[in-house]
Amino acid sequence: MGRKIIIVGAGPAGIALAYLLATRGIAVTLIEQEVQFDRVFRGEGLMPAGVQALIDMGLGDCLSQIPHRPLDAWDFVIDGQRRMRVVEPWPPNGSPPTHIIHQSALLAAIAERTQPLGNFQFYPGWQVQTLLRQANRIIGVTASHNGQTREFSGDLVIAADGRYSRLRQLAGLPLQPAETQFDVLWFKLPAPAEMLCETVFTVCLQRQRQFAFYPSWDERLQIGWIVEKGAGKRQRDRDWIAEFVPALPPKLAAHFDQHRSELVGPIFLDVIVGCAPLWSAPGLLLMGDAAHPMAPNRAQGINMAFRDAIAIANHLVPWCQQGGHTDTLTECLTAIQTERQPEITTVQQLQLEEWEKIALITASPLTYQPFKGLATALGRLGITQAAWLYQQRYLRYGSTPVLLKV
Repeated sequence: MGRKIIIVGAGPAGIALAYLLATRGIAVTLIEQEVQFDRVFRGEGLMPAGVQALIDMGLGDCLSQIPHRPLDAWDFVIDGQRRMRVVEPWPPNGSPPTHIIHQSALLAAIAERTQPLGNFQFYPGWQVQTLLRQANRIIGVTASHNGQTREFSGDLVIAADGRYSRLRQLAGLPLQPAETQFDVLWFKLPAPAEMLCETVFTVCLQRQRQFAFYPSWDERLQIGWIVEKGAGKRQRDRDWIAEFVPALPPKLAAHFDQHRSELVGPIFLDVIVGCAPLWSAPGLLLMGDAAHPMAPNRAQGINMAFRDAIAIANHLVPWCQQGGHTDTLTECLTAIQTERQPEITTVQQLQLEEWEKIALITASPLTYQPFKGLATALGRLGITQAAWLYQQRYLRYGSTPVLLKV
């Protein structure tokens, strides 16, 4: 097609879009500052919309090639007692269930699928230094690797370089932060044998304790503890097992205590939630967390990234097929933001409302005790469980249809 796309960042957004464009004959150069896909922390949850996006992109079989665990249920534990269990829907001919995945392995599998294509070039270990400009347009980037610097030129640069996006900053595209902000501390602990027989996402609440955990692909519990924004680094030296135990059911509390020497963490996650008012500049497009960093609940970062990739491919492939003229590119990029921003706004609002509700419930005995009573009385009812799933529908399935059309 004669057009070349430069993608910076080989996370879920960048690698998925690179695959979609390259398999449709578009020349793609993918630049990633890290040499390997492994990270200290990567989101591990694929909601039904994320799994469906993977299937729609022709990558559904990648799940069978990597460590993964389909989710069976959601448990809600209040003051050490399970008050509600919601079974994860898994209709035979309906949407796929939520999956816990090894994200690094998934990204590597997609890269392996893409690399044999002659129109795809991958540069791991290269860090972008500057943007190349010509006549007020961005026409590429300069990047360095082991003391070597070179220019990468293209018809469009796509910034998929995450919440701290260097390209967003170099392009002068500001990020509008959300009003509610928080941080998360992550831990790993060997999972008890009974928790490996079924995959359950467990939410634990007490007045001064709010955390969640699930058995991960590596047969360890992945534990996330919510903290006020900026407070995480000051809390690293606490006795964390002593913090977890009071909020857990007795058998699980004993397991935590017996394995205290094997606790890994905390790993501090500086959560940034927001959205860039403008996702594009002449010759450049933001996508994924570079455009709209998501909160970690329901792992919406990877889920929205895959849906972004599909929507962008739907616009860029026809643009390239029609000659890739620069005078129509601005309209194309604006259409992408117009299509994707409503869902991003809805999902971010739901994510933050969830944290705000937790903060309100646990702020005072006047709110916490009535909530505990209601959860105890109503949590066992099917209508309550169905209501929770309905309230979660946009986080599970997205708020707008995203279908691959190219």
